[in-house]
Amino acid sequence: DGVFSLGRSFNTLQHYYILNLTEAMSDSEELHDSQLGSKTYWEDIYKVELNNFKNNNDDIGEIWFGERTEQKMLDWMTENVKADLPILDIGTGNGHMLQLLAEEGFTNLTGIDYAESSVALATAINSEYPDISFQCRNILTENFTENTYHVCIDKGTYDAISLSETSAADRQTYKQQVHSLVEREGVFLLASVNWTPDELTNFFSDFFLVSRLLPCKRFYLRGRIRPGRVPRCVPAT
Repeated sequence: DGVFSLGRSFNTLQHYYILNLTEAMSDSEELHDSQLGSKTYWEDIYKVELNNFKNNNDDIGEIWFGERTEQKMLDWMTENVKADLPILDIGTGNGHMLQLLAEEGFTNLTGIDYAESSVALATAINSEYPDISFQCRNILTENFTENTYHVCIDKGTYDAISLSETSAADRQTYKQQVHSLVEREGVFLLASVNWTPDELTNFFSDFFLVSRLLPCKRFYLRGRIRPGRVPRCVPAT
């Protein structure tokens, strides 16, 4: 698993780091749709997790892709990102990634999710962290022109979008939206278990250049062991 970086040209390409945790799941360009690609599924999941948290404050729910992946992202950010720069967590879930960043001294943290129950859960869990704000917003349907961010984090959202019934169009929209959200010298930090580094690089190549590939643990998925790699994204110069 190598680590590499590339530059970008202004106005179009941005850099990104990819955290790729698997080999390819499918030989086709589009993955088969799944309930994981539906809003109803995530609303129901986070309703259960919110209820569990209310009954037991130690139960914060699922940490998607595991704590090692979060630590990999955290280590890179503490070494490369100033603590006061704006950071956006796309598809924040329970907001645990932002909690870790807040504990490391980051002060400008925003999490968005299209599931209202996710935002309710993340807000409840992170009520003692004033530097984190959560918003119920849909990356695919809303206009995000009011703010840009130095770092945009995706730890599973692109994968979920890839499993929707309209994934072909949704993935294109997602790519364009993220490109508009990452500031000119910013970074897109992406973790995926559904796509290989080559597939991610090819798909995002019209807006992003891979800046670095970060090694990750292996994941078991659909009965196969998949060697992990982590790619990241940053605006090109």
